[in-house]
Amino acid sequence: MVRAARLLIVDDDLALLEAVRTALSPPHSVAIATTGREALEHVTNGWLPDLVLLDYVLPDASGLALLETIKRAHPSVPIILMTGFGSEDVALQALRLGARDYIKKPFALGHLLSRVQRLLDARRGPRSRGHPRWTLAPASPGPAVEAHADNVRRAIAFIEANLQADLRLEHVAREAGMSKFYFSRRFKATTGASFRAFLARRRIARAVALLGEGRHSISEVYQEVGFKDLSHFSRVFRLLTGQPPSRYRRALRRPSGDLPASHASG
Repeated sequence: MVRAARLLIVDDDLALLEAVRTALSPPHSVAIATTGREALEHVTNGWLPDLVLLDYVLPDASGLALLETIKRAHPSVPIILMTGFGSEDVALQALRLGARDYIKKPFALGHLLSRVQRLLDARRGPRSRGHPRWTLAPASPGPAVEAHADNVRRAIAFIEANLQADLRLEHVAREAGMSKFYFSRRFKATTGASFRAFLARRRIARAVALLGEGRHSISEVYQEVGFKDLSHFSRVFRLLTGQPPSRYRRALRRPSGDLPASHASG
């Protein structure tokens, strides 16, 4: 028997809201919000959900900002981020900010329901009783524009095209037309990350996308994104996403029952 839970769906696509709410209730008690502010009002008025389904694009806020706000106040509440953009960076950012899952639109309705139930079954620990006053977290500013940004962008394009290769700092610096020491400083000033940290993040983002396609084994994926061995890949994947690749892959099994393509906005 499925235990009833309180679910909050945050999306400005009214057709999707109605489809998902109909599928989830009963047995669950489902509240809906079309803006970030409405979502916060639900929770601050004492209606703390057991799980949140959150769209990436909202009329008044970034879904990632709302995700960060909710997780800061109630870290035990699982959140599934929904988006139609399918960006590898979005998936990685969401996981790093505390999302428990990530699903691309249009999605299989049965797929969504199974992932919701999996997270509800896995949730442990008492629900937080506090009702803090929340404000939306501001979006992070973009990287500073530097005089050598074009050179760094050329280097980034080279990295993206050669993730599977043995990329070394001196090789990439040569592509940018700089010494490796000067390149290191310019690269971090432009991207906000060291060369090694940026490379690891991009490789794991690519790994997330490949696992999401469902056509590759984990062994194939780690080699495709340039890792030398599985154990190192697994450590870095867990460090950046909060979960091992095997667990992420298990969560991606898709039953049938696709939602209509019109539900792909956001």
